[in-house]
Amino acid sequence: MRVRFFGGLSVDTGEGHVTVPGRGQQSLLLRLAVDAGTTVGYRALAEDIWGLDTPDDPRAALQSLVSRLRRALPTGTVSSAPGGYRLDLPRTAIDITCFQDLVAQARSTGDAAPAREALALWSGEVWTPHDGFDWLVRDLLEDRSHAERVVATAPPPVAGSFSAADVTPAALTALVGRGVELDAIRERLTTDRLVTLIGPGGAGKTTLAVETVRAVTDSIVVELAPAAAGDVWTAIAGAVGRRIRLPESAGASLTAAERVAEAVTGRRVVIVLDNCEHVIHEAAEAALALLRMSPGVRVLTTSREPLGIPGEAFVDLGPLPPEDAATLFAQRVRSARGRVPDDDERETAQRIVRRLDGLPLAIELAAARSRTLSLAEIDAGLDDRFALLSNGPRLSSQRHRTLRALIDWSWDTLGGGERTALQVAAVFPDGIGAADAAAVARAFDRDAADFDALVDRSLLVRREGRFRMLETVREYGLERLREDGNEVPFRARAAAVLTRLAAQREQTVRGPGLRAALAWFDANDENLAAALRTYVDSGDRSEGIPLLRSLLWPWAVRERGDDLRRAVGEFADADAPLDSEARVVVESLALFSASFPEAGRTATVTPEAYAVRRAELEAAAAEYPSEVTALVAPLLRLAATVILAGGGEGERTWHVEVTDDELAEAPPWSRAILHALRAGAAQNSGDMDVLGVESAKALEMFEMIGDPWGTGFASQLRSEWLVLADRLDEALAVIDRSGDAIRGLTSAPDLLQQEAQAVGILLRLGRLDLARRRAADIDRAAAADGSVRALGQARMTAAQIEIAADDGDAALRQIERIDLAGQPGIPDQFLAWIDAQRAQALLLLGRCDEARDVLRTGLTRAADSRDHPIIAIVLLTVAGWNAAVDRLDRAEEALARADAVRGGSDERAPFAVWVRERMTAGAEVTPAPAVGIRPALSKVDAETLLALLD
Repeated sequence: MRVRFFGGLSVDTGEGHVTVPGRGQQSLLLRLAVDAGTTVGYRALAEDIWGLDTPDDPRAALQSLVSRLRRALPTGTVSSAPGGYRLDLPRTAIDITCFQDLVAQARSTGDAAPAREALALWSGEVWTPHDGFDWLVRDLLEDRSHAERVVATAPPPVAGSFSAADVTPAALTALVGRGVELDAIRERLTTDRLVTLIGPGGAGKTTLAVETVRAVTDSIVVELAPAAAGDVWTAIAGAVGRRIRLPESAGASLTAAERVAEAVTGRRVVIVLDNCEHVIHEAAEAALALLRMSPGVRVLTTSREPLGIPGEAFVDLGPLPPEDAATLFAQRVRSARGRVPDDDERETAQRIVRRLDGLPLAIELAAARSRTLSLAEIDAGLDDRFALLSNGPRLSSQRHRTLRALIDWSWDTLGGGERTALQVAAVFPDGIGAADAAAVARAFDRDAADFDALVDRSLLVRREGRFRMLETVREYGLERLREDGNEVPFRARAAAVLTRLAAQREQTVRGPGLRAALAWFDANDENLAAALRTYVDSGDRSEGIPLLRSLLWPWAVRERGDDLRRAVGEFADADAPLDSEARVVVESLALFSASFPEAGRTATVTPEAYAVRRAELEAAAAEYPSEVTALVAPLLRLAATVILAGGGEGERTWHVEVTDDELAEAPPWSRAILHALRAGAAQNSGDMDVLGVESAKALEMFEMIGDPWGTGFASQLRSEWLVLADRLDEALAVIDRSGDAIRGLTSAPDLLQQEAQAVGILLRLGRLDLARRRAADIDRAAAADGSVRALGQARMTAAQIEIAADDGDAALRQIERIDLAGQPGIPDQFLAWIDAQRAQALLLLGRCDEARDVLRTGLTRAADSRDHPIIAIVLLTVAGWNAAVDRLDRAEEALARADAVRGGSDERAPFAVWVRERMTAGAEVTPAPAVGIRPALSKVDAETLLALLD
């Protein structure tokens, strides 16, 4: 087994290379290696592994690290000893200890041979897992100085002698990350004779190839970047000649290939052909010829595209993982300015490496700028990254000196069609779906095969069914478009083809194709947003109306109301002719939205103006019949009730009027929606008879159509009716099916609302244990989502369970966990629901005065919301307060009002059971007179309801 730390961490067991994962295990290995063969004490290990951040129990932490390190290394490599641990390897098996011993020998004898051997081991910067090993680096640098002095004062070596360090370029800096790729390359080289390390420019292909062969006994590195067409064999012969004596060419004239063949015949050697892409055909022919020269020859190539030789094995080299990219950036920043990014710069550093796609070269170029710029200035400068990263190391190759030169190297190898395809891909920020590639290519007079060609050249990647490009490559493509004056026409073509594709997908969003259609809209979200911006910027927004029309229902299902409202505001034009189905739909939505202003704002349309515009839109909708225009007249009539109600009690809010002719003429999906809207209005107004009929029709139709969203919506309404009909088992089955139907379609809060509805049914059935398990699932899902709505739903569900369990303290603890501070636009009905739950918990604890104060606020909020189910919940709680203070007549009145508002009695609700029990227990008490209560039980104004607490 051999362990190397010069130029990067490498562990070779003799049967292959292994990866030591984690900084802790790597630190332990290095510290044990420094004193290989001897016991290192617990204290010394802890100080060097953790420094000042030592764990509370370092012995236990060390034991855990050792256990994990043992699993990574061969059995018996790490042993326990009294007082510490030992690495059972000879010092010659570890490069840094072998180096130290050779230097010591050279200093004691004055012999330059061991000094030269020691310096040959120094193949790169000393690898350390963290800054805590700076003492080791200083010691090794001091030893290196001693070795160099010994060599400098000794006679020159005999001509013709050879050292491995003379043929494999030494690493200038330590390798960061890439352990998985290194292992993959080494594994491929044991099974395949030709391995191509393929990836985009700046990914570190050359570094990784050289790192690989540094551990190989016999290897040759051929640098092809400077080679022009026709010079490949000359470059190979030159590199081979520096490693192996080539036969003289005097007499019979030998070609470069023939001389190389004579030199490598009978040898086991790995030949690296580095940077093949610009001479790809010659490099492929040379690689094939090399493999045929001798069975012991293996070829490792680096390229931005495959060589295309049979038997070619690949190791793809993509961007660095985020953690390794951050480490590389931090190390290079430290080199540039003397310190790693501070804690307050960490977020900026992470954003920089993310914007640079994790490309090592780009990261190094950016880090180098920290010598004169702050990280915030570098981050801002990346808006013009090619200008910012235009001064690389002076001695770097030209293609690696600037970020633009890096991509220029690939651009110069492209044909005309491939260049156009790259520029096309640049105007699709979400990439291009493989299924859409042909349509996109046709829109730009290209062939979809050009996108595949760019994948081969590492300028695009094909992943998860999409052609994607790194952000740096995309910015390059956009810059090329701007230079050519083609950005605007390319963006216009992209918007046009996306509009056509969206219209095709939109035809399948209402029915069984909904999930697949939503997946397409989700995958193209940034593309579609860019297309809308293109239409806005063009000055002719009418062109964008068809695209916005296609986005209407997908955005509605995804609950993107704010985006929809904003887009409608940008594109709607009341003066535009109603000359298409798309225009009618968008203008109708604009009028509908004006009737329901955002929280804190008032409607901007007068009843008179609304009536005129409504008549125009209803007439136009009849001229352009569709599944959506069939909803225009009923929905605009619904909105009219809001406009007419103004600041009044709004008892007609959400009243949906649909004529029999409209239902008969509507397409099936539209008819199902109308039945569901009728059911929703009935639920909100407490009309349980209509709710029962309409929810059944809606659910039956949506299930027949196969629309999962509609099925979920109708199921929720149907379940509400079944609860009030005391058909609880049916209600539970329906709501569970509903959850399955909408999972993955709607938002997490909406899904959790349905699952909370199932918990409520379980509580009515007395199945408390199962309700708790379901609530725990809700809590986990809410924590994963993290939104205020989801977390609030989870806390309220948990509070319901504690109220059902008669544990007021536990219920209050759950309610107190709801954090709405700083959250705008929380609806009144949600706040009223919280008030009701809090009051119920207080009543369980006998804190009646506090409960009444909470209920005064809750009643006002519930009345303002005009949400009848919420009003009913608050009234039930009011009944509980009256029962608790022995005002049984008021309790009966509040219960009757709750039933009237709800449209039926919910007698098996846990708190309703509690109220009835208190009323029965207090039946002997003479009730106080019910003064001041209005006779109409369904009145929901705040004054009427607050009288129940007086």
